[in-house]
Amino acid sequence: MNLDIILPCYNPIPNWAENIAACYGKLVQLAPDCTFRLIVVNDGSLRNVENKDVALLKSAIPNFEWVSYAENRGKGYAIRQGAALATAEHIVFTDIDFPYLEEDLLSMCEELKSKKSDLVLGIRTGNYYEKAPLYRVVISKILKIFIRFLLQTKVSDSQGGLKGFSQKGLAILKSTTIDRYLFDLELLKKASHEPGLEISSIPVTLKPHVVFAPIGLGILRREFINFLKILWM
Repeated sequence: MNLDIILPCYNPIPNWAENIAACYGKLVQLAPDCTFRLIVVNDGSLRNVENKDVALLKSAIPNFEWVSYAENRGKGYAIRQGAALATAEHIVFTDIDFPYLEEDLLSMCEELKSKKSDLVLGIRTGNYYEKAPLYRVVISKILKIFIRFLLQTKVSDSQGGLKGFSQKGLAILKSTTIDRYLFDLELLKKASHEPGLEISSIPVTLKPHVVFAPIGLGILRREFINFLKILWM
């Protein structure tokens, strides 16, 4: 099986490139018959991204693509840039720190392959809510309530940072327009209303020592506006 993995990158934590190389090595060890291509999209990072990081990844990963631009545009925009290069039968995106177990990523691939799903969503388990700061837990649960009752989508957890696609599902991802965090929600709404598109989900588990980025009031205000846009699409 061929798999393209898209990783949006913005101001990553130190040693992020070494971590990606290690995660790639574990994937190869767990699934030696699978060919992995990693597409890293640098979304206008201002720190912790240097030429030596890119050189390390190019030397460690035979199938590696690097996309970079100067202006920070947002996670949704970055993932669409990676999606434009994705040609494999199955595609996955996750966060730059590979926060979920490699076994979960491979389980997602099996779900895409065996059940012929077009979109597989990683559903955050109790492990996530035990590790996340309280304000993130509250925001996540409020968003789930809004999704369930206002958007009437097939799955209520839109923001898990691990999702898998067939090429048919990838076309829906490419059609999204939200550039920031809530592009996931726009994706889920569009996919849920696409005739014949198969959606499924699997539970995913956070790795130990995952670092959560802070969410400021400015981000919350902007994403609330994006939520209203999605609601009325």
